Amino acid sequence: MNDSAIERVLLWMVSGLVGADLETACIAKLNVDPSEVKAVIAEARKRLTLASEYNRDELLGTAMTRLNDLYSRCIRVGEGGNLAKALDVQREINRLTGLYRPTRLSDADSAGSEASEELAAIGEHLLPLGLTSEAYPLREHARLAVQRIEELTATAGEGAAP
Repeated sequence: MNDSAIERVLLWMVSGLVGADLETACIAKLNVDPSEVKAVIAEARKRLTLASEYNRDELLGTAMTRLNDLYSRCIRVGEGGNLAKALDVQREINRLTGLYRPTRLSDADSAGSEASEELAAIGEHLLPLGLTSEAYPLREHARLAVQRIEELTATAGEGAAP
């Protein structure tokens, strides 16, 4: 494959040329053999993907450097450090590096999980008991169910004297 042809195809792709138009341009303007057109386009796509990943990593590195610098300035006590701002910066650093874990799972993340299916089954059993309003969290329904079971066990234990 000709590197200059691949670079030209890459430029066309960036400027918005796609599909059959891109293949036609390769054949007509670059004299690429029709049997090699798909390979040339695939190589150009590969290079474009690699370039975008490199650019993303480079920008992420720049952002992390700036955030670390800002964090250092915020934490310095001698310069009237701003602890609240430092914590905000630290949260952003954690989010960018993937260290931040949300406290609630989104519906998309939890829909197929075994735990969510189990909670749904528990809810199906507890909610019809009417222990409290359905607006209350499932945890409150479970707490009240446990309390009721303990009361009934204690009452049954008192009546069953040896």
